[in-house]
Amino acid sequence: MDTAPVGTAIRRLAAPMMVAMLSQAVYNLTGVFFIGQTHDPNMIAAVALAFPLFMLVQAVGNIFAIGGASYISRMLGAKNEGEARRTSSVSFYTVLGIGILMTVVLWIFRIPIVRLLGASDATFHHTEAYVSIIVLSMAFATTGIVMSGIMRSEGATKEAMNLQLIGIIINIILDPILILWCKMGTAGAAWATVVGTGVSFVYGLRYFALKKSILSISLSDCKPNRVMLADTFSIGVPAGISNLAMSFSMIVGNRIAAGYGDFVVGGLGVQMRIASIFFMVVMAIAFGFQPFAGFNYGAKQFGRLRKGFNLTIIFSTALCVAGSCVLGLFGADTIRFFIDDAQTIEAGGALMKAFIWGLPFFGVQITLLVSFQALGKPVQAMIITLGRQLLIYIPLLYLLSYLFGFNGFVWALPVSDILMTGIAVALGASLIKLMRGAEAAP
Repeated sequence: MDTAPVGTAIRRLAAPMMVAMLSQAVYNLTGVFFIGQTHDPNMIAAVALAFPLFMLVQAVGNIFAIGGASYISRMLGAKNEGEARRTSSVSFYTVLGIGILMTVVLWIFRIPIVRLLGASDATFHHTEAYVSIIVLSMAFATTGIVMSGIMRSEGATKEAMNLQLIGIIINIILDPILILWCKMGTAGAAWATVVGTGVSFVYGLRYFALKKSILSISLSDCKPNRVMLADTFSIGVPAGISNLAMSFSMIVGNRIAAGYGDFVVGGLGVQMRIASIFFMVVMAIAFGFQPFAGFNYGAKQFGRLRKGFNLTIIFSTALCVAGSCVLGLFGADTIRFFIDDAQTIEAGGALMKAFIWGLPFFGVQITLLVSFQALGKPVQAMIITLGRQLLIYIPLLYLLSYLFGFNGFVWALPVSDILMTGIAVALGASLIKLMRGAEAAP
């Protein structure tokens, strides 16, 4: 990050994250594909309705996977390995406990939760079957996210990537066996996820048990203190709130979509999973820039910071434009690949045609977001994070749906992306001025 060519440094930082994110995108699509082979659009809708629960898992895990890992990295840099070990243990056991509690609460209240998610009479059975099983993976999933973050905090990026890939590969193998061969439908997809996350959890335990890490998940090291928790929460809570906001907006979107028919919920679920490929690639590039930005800002190498910022915006925007072209040409065909149902394909195709107009703006938006985070500007970062999901998207969903019906519904997301990018650019003017002024200063 200090001396390597700027583009090379960002690519190297982004590569492990890109592999992990693309693997996650492939996993999301694989489950939908095999469920689609049942030719039951209600099953597709059921999986889409339950997706906000994964955002809830991500929210809990990220509080310590991001907040705790950040504190660990700084403690390791300060040669305070004892505090780093205590932080890793506290992160692990806190999230493990929360995950177990989530499993108990969600299973007890699974019936009203399924209704809250937007399940209709036609999709209720499939959604309830999926949710009843998927909640069993909560403890594995949340602690897996934390273990991956802890591994990255000490530079073990390969092991962190392996932890994610192992679960995804097992899930992909089990999906066709349980969903199609065993004819378990959505329950089969849920069990594949439970087994995959369980094996990933065991892999993480093995990594720490074999003493490959200088960190710890030993119960004897689980000794929290005020400074540790305050620092962890100050960084991790905003990341968790972002995932919660996304989960809430998904629930609202699915409930409104259900008003137009369960096939719209299914089409929305397939469309968003296809679009997530481009989202995740762009996010990986931005997250690769994030540590580069923080390091060079702290080192007062403002010329490298501004060059990295410009390259990230150019490259991410180019990918978004390319994604819009690909999805514009083949969007409906890709939805047909996952589900052979005319109404679902038509709904997903309409959503995709609108979506591509907002995608080119995403690269600028996410680059400004991670820049604010890296340079210690939490207020601006929070405005972008919450603005897109809660302050703009949800009001637009209700307003445009009320005024224009289904056509308004499909345009809510791209319009919110365009508006939020405009707000982000306005906020970013001060950031660019800061970089230029600092670079010019003696």
